Amino acid sequence: MLPVVRLTAPILQLREIDSGQSAGYGATYVAQEPRRLATLGIGYADGILRSASNRGSALVGGVRCPFAGRVSMDLVIVDVTDAPRDAVFEGGEAVLIGPELTLDMAAEAAGTAAYEIITRLGPRIARRYVDG
Repeated sequence: MLPVVRLTAPILQLREIDSGQSAGYGATYVAQEPRRLATLGIGYADGILRSASNRGSALVGGVRCPFAGRVSMDLVIVDVTDAPRDAVFEGGEAVLIGPELTLDMAAEAAGTAAYEIITRLGPRIARRYVDG
């Protein structure tokens, strides 16, 4: 079957953090070395499952970037240290579901089924239907 869903989120903010610094609610992510983090404008109010906290990922500049910390209501933080610097900028785009980061991969990271991921995408997610 061909993938038919693509979910993206804007990069809202970039931060450099040092070893020992944390990110997200409850400080569940602690950097083991200096890292570059991007805050995405999407969260559990949009349907990103909290169970994907510290387990999910997004694609930025063609590189799979892990979630850094808990999924919050409106935001997800990802570690973009390994992404190409020119691909990571405020106003840029991160892919959460697409051909390279499939619905099944997102579901596995959240410990659920692909059907739950797709049915939880909320009304704040803009939908665009393409024929053909």
